[in-house]
Amino acid sequence: MNLEKYIKNKTPNMDNFKYTTKLFSIAFFTYFKIITISLVSTIIVFIIELILLLRGIDSGHSAHVSAIPFSLMLLTTRPIGAILCLLTIFLSPMLFFVLTNKYVITKLTHKIINDKSESLIIPAFDKFLSKFLSKQPKILKDAGNFTHNKLLLIQNIQNDRTENKWLRKIIIFGMKKIKLDDVDFDKEGQNFSEIVKLKTIQQLKAISEPNKTAILLVLLFQWLSLFFIWITKY
Repeated sequence: MNLEKYIKNKTPNMDNFKYTTKLFSIAFFTYFKIITISLVSTIIVFIIELILLLRGIDSGHSAHVSAIPFSLMLLTTRPIGAILCLLTIFLSPMLFFVLTNKYVITKLTHKIINDKSESLIIPAFDKFLSKFLSKQPKILKDAGNFTHNKLLLIQNIQNDRTENKWLRKIIIFGMKKIKLDDVDFDKEGQNFSEIVKLKTIQQLKAISEPNKTAILLVLLFQWLSLFFIWITKY
């Protein structure tokens, strides 16, 4: 009987482990694939843009100037093209990293919250709350303290290495969306942990199916910038 009980208790944990391992592996490769495609696009577009911009500048003058004067020369001769080229190489990679990170977390959140919220998200959140409350002897009931304690809890979760990194990111992602405007802090029996947990789960469940539209728009901007530089002299 003891062996049967042990196996029954162990099976859900093994299932969760296999599920999270598979899911987070998919998340990693999705992230890697999108970032790789985005950076390859950035490098190709930037090189072609630079070649097109240089084509309109006297090579005898451009060969004897350093980077800053050369950049100023580009801005003077082809201001719009130069700005678009700078946006391609500096701004678009940052946007790709931010948008890809958001896309992967949203995708993971949507999948986990629909499949395993009861066995993954809630137990992990309860563990984080338990650790946090053990360090907080008294939590006052007002909006300022709730907001302050929420930020402290987020910081604790970020620093807790005992739980999966992506699971921590998902919980923090939901917590950052919490609003306390509708909470009556004068009501008796208000409980910080219950309010934060309930509202975080609500926010995570409200997340819609993720899409790559924002990432595709940045890619489109890159290639439209290249097309603009190619067909104009500005």
